[in-house]
Amino acid sequence: TGKVRWKQVAPAKTLEAFHAVGSPASSTPACNGSQVFSFFGSYGLLCYDLDGKLLWERPMGPFQDEFGASSSPVLFDGKVFLNEDHDINSFLIALNQKTGEVVWKTERTEATRSYATPVVFDNHGRTELLVAGSLQLAAYDPKDGQKLWWYDGLSRLVDSTPLIVNGEIYF
Repeated sequence: TGKVRWKQVAPAKTLEAFHAVGSPASSTPACNGSQVFSFFGSYGLLCYDLDGKLLWERPMGPFQDEFGASSSPVLFDGKVFLNEDHDINSFLIALNQKTGEVVWKTERTEATRSYATPVVFDNHGRTELLVAGSLQLAAYDPKDGQKLWWYDGLSRLVDSTPLIVNGEIYF
């Protein structure tokens, strides 16, 4: 019907700095059928039930980049994955969907200010998490965050998300 079922305000004390063409709310929420996960660069990751009750929260940031944080949460195998590439302190993180506890966190020291959302990829039977970032497309193991392989040659700022079709990566 388009009728609003519930509405919550992100509890940020201040908005992150962002360019005039950026936004402090550019991430897309994710839902697993019973939980809604929303990320805001000005606050962090919030998890609600389908009635709008806050289940858990994971404050993060503030982050330093020009256009605001924009990578969206990705759900797989009971985890919430979030890529946060900024001017400093870039990382890829996996959180437990039920509790919000950190399962693993991988520093991305080579990555700066990129905005792409991770993609789950079945690479001939091995599940990988693809992350496009500054200068590099990289694959990580979703179980432990270990970097599996990478391809150099991307631009310094990346905001495109890889597309998987018939087992091939288009980027």
